[in-house]
Amino acid sequence: MKTRAATLKRLAVLEGRLRDLGRSRLVAIESERARLNDDLKAIFEALEASPLAYGASAKPGLTRVRSANIRLDRLLDEEREARRKAETHGARAGIVEKAAAKAAAHHRDEKERKALLEIVERAIAPRDASQT
Repeated sequence: MKTRAATLKRLAVLEGRLRDLGRSRLVAIESERARLNDDLKAIFEALEASPLAYGASAKPGLTRVRSANIRLDRLLDEEREARRKAETHGARAGIVEKAAAKAAAHHRDEKERKALLEIVERAIAPRDASQT
């Protein structure tokens, strides 16, 4: 029973680490999204202020805008998935922590029950030996 509690504790630690890893991935995604938004803003500002914003000379800027928008869409999907995984690992970590605590309590109760049983058996043993 003790190994079950230890295994559950290790599993809870691993799930917690996976949750933390997911959170750090979310932070990285959010910072990349902010950087892309800043890039888009800078591109639009440059296009507005430049005479090159019209005609064939605007094509490289518009291509960069399209690729940034595609990357932003992908980041949104990644963010949703990372958030879902982090929440799942967080929930699992909580469940496993409760199961580990329950297994440890059960193991402790089992040890106490065995110790009490031994005390009772030792107390009864001399009486049985003296009665025969």
